Amino acid sequence: MGLFSKKPKELVYDAAECQRKKEIMRKMWNEEIADGDSYEILLAGQTSSKFEQGFFFDTNTTTFYHYIVGYRKSDSKIAMIQVDRELTQHSEAFYVDMDAVVGVSYEPKVKQAWLLYRKNYGSFGEQFNISDTGSKTVAGIANLVQVEEREKFLDFLEELRSRLEKEGHKQEKWRRV
Repeated sequence: MGLFSKKPKELVYDAAECQRKKEIMRKMWNEEIADGDSYEILLAGQTSSKFEQGFFFDTNTTTFYHYIVGYRKSDSKIAMIQVDRELTQHSEAFYVDMDAVVGVSYEPKVKQAWLLYRKNYGSFGEQFNISDTGSKTVAGIANLVQVEEREKFLDFLEELRSRLEKEGHKQEKWRRV
């Protein structure tokens, strides 16, 4: 350790509350998705920022979105449902068009995974922020640690990435740790 480096703080969270939220997520998932138990699930976040120059002052607005992401290894399907911060409401399911996915990447420092769509698809891809949250989290869903779920999802993405490489799609560098 260097002179000015700090030891990273351990995440503080309530394990019982974490488990309760995972059970709520599974229930919401199964309500919306037919054969929902055949999917592995985890919570992912996305953000969008909008900067506007004003006459007197500039504004920057960031919006946070929360999704339950489900994936199934047997047929490589990925679906998402948007949920509110309190995990009381959810949207209809959105299924990722897996035929349009040509790339997979992951940035471990910020725990973001990407599914990249082919050119001229109309969207760049899907971003998944799959970091853990502690009890003092303000912007996200607090008390949700999903180490095992994240590792299983990354295993799934590595298999998908390998398949895409075999199909001739050039992949970005993959760093897991």
